[in-house]
Amino acid sequence: MTSQARATPEVLLRLLARGLCCLLAASHLCAAQQPPPLSVQDALRIRSFGELMPIQFSADGRWLAYTLKDAQRTKPGDASKWARGGRLRFVTGEDIYISDVETGEARNLTGNDGDNWYPVWSPDGQFLAFLSDRNKTGAARVWIWDASKNKLRQVSDIDFTTTKMEWTPDSRRILLATLPATPQRKEEPQRGSALTDFGNPSPGKVAGSTVVVYRADSTSDRNHPTVGPWNLDDFRRDLVLLDVTSGEVTPIVHSERIATTLISPDGLHVGYTVPERFASPRSQQMLFDIVVTDLATKRGHIVASDVRLNYEGAAFSWSPDGEQLSFHAGGVDERTYDCYVVDRSLGEPRDVSNLPPLRMPSRERSAAPIWDVDGTHIYFTREGVLWRAFVGGAKAEEIAQIRHRQITQLIPQSGNRLWTRNNGRSTIVYTHDEAGKQDGLFELDLENGQSRPLLERGQCYTCINIDDPFAIVKAGDRIAFFAEDAKQSEDLWISDPSFESPRRLTHLNPQLDHYKMGVAQLVDWLSDDGERLQGALLLPSDYKEGKRYPLVVSVYGGESRSEYFDHFGLGSGGPINWQLLATRNYAVLLPDTPVRVSTPMLDLAKTVLPGVSRVVAMGIADPDRLAVVGQSYGGYSALALVVQTLRFKAAIEVAGLADLVGFYGEMDEGGSAYGIPIIEKNDRGGLGTTPWERRERYIENSPVFYFDRIETPILILHGSADRAVAPFLADQVFVGLRRLGKEVEYAKYQGEDHSPLYWSYPNQVDLCDRIIDWLESHLKK
Repeated sequence: MTSQARATPEVLLRLLARGLCCLLAASHLCAAQQPPPLSVQDALRIRSFGELMPIQFSADGRWLAYTLKDAQRTKPGDASKWARGGRLRFVTGEDIYISDVETGEARNLTGNDGDNWYPVWSPDGQFLAFLSDRNKTGAARVWIWDASKNKLRQVSDIDFTTTKMEWTPDSRRILLATLPATPQRKEEPQRGSALTDFGNPSPGKVAGSTVVVYRADSTSDRNHPTVGPWNLDDFRRDLVLLDVTSGEVTPIVHSERIATTLISPDGLHVGYTVPERFASPRSQQMLFDIVVTDLATKRGHIVASDVRLNYEGAAFSWSPDGEQLSFHAGGVDERTYDCYVVDRSLGEPRDVSNLPPLRMPSRERSAAPIWDVDGTHIYFTREGVLWRAFVGGAKAEEIAQIRHRQITQLIPQSGNRLWTRNNGRSTIVYTHDEAGKQDGLFELDLENGQSRPLLERGQCYTCINIDDPFAIVKAGDRIAFFAEDAKQSEDLWISDPSFESPRRLTHLNPQLDHYKMGVAQLVDWLSDDGERLQGALLLPSDYKEGKRYPLVVSVYGGESRSEYFDHFGLGSGGPINWQLLATRNYAVLLPDTPVRVSTPMLDLAKTVLPGVSRVVAMGIADPDRLAVVGQSYGGYSALALVVQTLRFKAAIEVAGLADLVGFYGEMDEGGSAYGIPIIEKNDRGGLGTTPWERRERYIENSPVFYFDRIETPILILHGSADRAVAPFLADQVFVGLRRLGKEVEYAKYQGEDHSPLYWSYPNQVDLCDRIIDWLESHLKK
């Protein structure tokens, strides 16, 4: 025998157990070092705030009302429901909530019963009105929550087709729009030229025939609109006052095109915008009339004609005394962005700003001018600068600009008066840091223009699609606002005007808290033409310096995609959340892609590919594992890239197209042609001409004519009810690639419209799964 002790069976078992424990500990450690990827279900069962839905404090400042959307309750959007019963296409799975701003307690007032939207407090704080289809008819009706009785009740059986409700100052009636009660009588004058513009599609004369006939006037001048991108008669409404006690409806305006309405502060008049016509066949710029109607006599008159405004015609406001209106010119073709003031009764607008025109249209949406407390001045922003105009003057004065920041939005208090502090000496404004791609809140001295930052944390406070992404209590000592960043989804926050200790009021998505999200950073490079560009780069959540990762490039021609740097998941919500890829060890790049008139396809290669090379040179992207993804015009952009380069190993195009001639000629059921003003425009991405004038320009910029060059496997995703990019354009891509023997897969989602953001929950899940599976199969080694 040796001097070593022989191991007994008990010792061997003990050693084996110890080794097993070590293995288990190591596996747990390994699991801890590799956090789980964000599940599709958790990403899509997200709760979000309702688009275009206001947030508003009750009169006493205790309760904040808002709308929440539950993605799991979403259904396919049906555009026809808007025409039939007032249901907005994107209003689905929504409920009305109120939160106690002191305790943070939140209540779901509508209890997941139907869809509920647009909550508005009465001025006295007793009622919260909202629209709902909870009556199971599928139509929008007005409902009231009585705060004193804690009860819901339907006010009227009438279907209301409106995006806005407004209380009269006495809290007794609501102004809103509804579908015309009766067709317009022949003796009533027709406004505008919609019937001739759209050919007035009509049924055939034979009983039982399903034919629809479209006609065009052969004598029309091609330099004037004969077809518009949409039918302006879709705006035709009756304007009524609804008594919330009796349910009685008082007609105010009959069968008029109505875009935006606004009651005067004294409650005696209503102003509204009327979309009259399109400025030219190569533009989506609408020209509006502004009308003032006496609510007692129901008599109205035009105070301004042929005004360029944004799509919804909302850039106007009343003076505090209700005697004047001010409006801010804007829209896709506007150059001056001047502000005008008009007396309520005279109807002779006066330009009170008189600023020199811009060389190119601004990307900013013009907002309604904001008045000072005594109605002698109006405030507005232009190109990131704060301006003040004297109502009786002829030229605006510059008040303030902030170094390295753009002033993007002013904050009004009640009655569209400027929110001021320090006895009217200062105000608080929203800003944007163009270099750092973040929002901020700054205080501005209205006398000397000096500024100081209040809140700037690498967040976005204006990402949500709401005209007024804030609410101010009547006393002006508290503000509610939204905040999100690349790693955190949107929530509501509350603060006093100092912003020293803002407090989160909501926590909508706790299911996301246990995931390790990817971190965003900005990258820059030079285009092939020497232009300095930026991109938002989302790193893998488990990123390690020196390791190369597959890179997915999300493109959209003509857009500054780096602006998504502080958006949650660098996306626009729903299935467009790139944390789904970052948590699966992908890097994602959103590049700036400026494109010029007539050469969009070539410009995409000149801007995007150098950005890809930059991320490869940084040691982050694996040059052998690159993919490109795009939705809508981004789908076109993705196809435009893969016909010009073999660098991408996979491509995904969602709701895109490859044939500009086909897109030019698509027509909807009403006869409108959405593609003409997009392609003919002399602006970013347009061709500036018709296919008859420069047919070679259409061919040179249509990827379909270069499909034989493609070596990249392509996944096509499209909704069968897409009204923006007709499904036949996706069919064309698939048929062409299949005919050429290319690797292609086509998933067509029945009943779904253009944006996956508004698709049903099951189809959103399927879309995400397909995108992930396609990338996994083509990029992962």
